[in-house]
Amino acid sequence: MRPVIKIIIFLLLPLYSLAEEGFVIKGKVTGIISGYVAILEHVDEAGKPAVLPPRVRIINGEFTFSGKLDHPELIQLKVSTKTVQLFLENTTYTVESSLDSLTGSSFKGGRMNDQFYAYQQYSKPQMEYVKDNPELELSAWLALRNASTADKAEQGYALLAPAGRSTWHGKALLAKIESFKRTGAGAALPELKLTDPDGHAFSIKDMAGKVVVLDFWASWCAPCRAYIPQMRNHYNKFKEKGVVFVAVSVDDDKAKWLTAVNETKMEWLQGLTEGGFKAGIGVQQHFNITSIPHVVIVGKDGKIAQSLDFYKKDQLEKELDKLVQ
Repeated sequence: MRPVIKIIIFLLLPLYSLAEEGFVIKGKVTGIISGYVAILEHVDEAGKPAVLPPRVRIINGEFTFSGKLDHPELIQLKVSTKTVQLFLENTTYTVESSLDSLTGSSFKGGRMNDQFYAYQQYSKPQMEYVKDNPELELSAWLALRNASTADKAEQGYALLAPAGRSTWHGKALLAKIESFKRTGAGAALPELKLTDPDGHAFSIKDMAGKVVVLDFWASWCAPCRAYIPQMRNHYNKFKEKGVVFVAVSVDDDKAKWLTAVNETKMEWLQGLTEGGFKAGIGVQQHFNITSIPHVVIVGKDGKIAQSLDFYKKDQLEKELDKLVQ
């Protein structure tokens, strides 16, 4: 091997090593006087602040930005004063552009980023894209984002080819389907520990033998507060029939919750749950609730009778009528 070739390979080895362990972005962007490259703060799947690589300084328009991801994800990358969307994965990227014309599609090297910007040109609904491209990880990502209900999750998974299902997002979609099965009608009630306004702990499992309505809400949720008068109608109709109503707050701020409790003057039980409303923990994890208001009905057998999201909560009275007969 010629000495020059050996030197070139030696100089490139650090980049190859970084690429194997994480991502590397080699950039040359004109029109930048000074600035940094950084990923903007965001939360991970568990609802916790993501661990971000340190920002790096841009020198004469050039930079090398590196880090490591647990899985491919769509991030906001700030390059000096410009912020772009980049579907980032653990591989090597290059970008050469002026700052004015810089976009996420300017970054070359990541398969999912190429897929993401090709999808941006797709004129049909997103699940049509999944159907047309069942082997792509981006399709698995889209199917996962669309999986707000058990039916949607299963329909999206059914569209994926084995290659799409074997990706990180395909496996996450399958895990979500299993979560829906654990929290759907007939499933055992997950543990739900609550604290009342006086600071006393109580558990829904202590109410076994009764029909229980769990109304998941928060002080900051306007639709939740707008739903309270209707919930009051249900409470007045069914309280004499042995139905227990519990307003389950997913507030992070106890003081704001207590203020809202005093303002709304709900006559039924009030409880603050642990974990707030963060993805991957608390009620989002154990009850598969991704939006509020959300109502869960627990039967006398202690199992979930129905899980009603915002669009199905008008079925509450009909479901209670069946359970108290």
